Amino acid sequence: MSNNVVLSDNLQKELINITKKTDAADAIKELVYRELIRKRNKYTFVVNNLERKYSVKFTDFEKAHKDRKMDYETERDYLEWDMAVTVLEDIEEEISEIE
Repeated sequence: MSNNVVLSDNLQKELINITKKTDAADAIKELVYRELIRKRNKYTFVVNNLERKYSVKFTDFEKAHKDRKMDYETERDYLEWDMAVTVLEDIEEEISEIE
């Protein structure tokens, strides 16, 4: 997919200044990459905290709780954990496409 985006000279200079890249397109790519890394760190933190809390990996937790009634806190953690694992998979795919 190729879209032509027109950036003002000031914006191009700022992008290049922030990223230390020599080209505006490379600078935008760098900023997108940095944002993906930031999000990966955020969701990795969530996963790691829940793994510590329950002393298991998500797949093991899910197997143990899938057909059981959960209390509110456990269900909330399950939903947050499931979302974080899913988002991390998507982010890893997006990062590999950029690299």
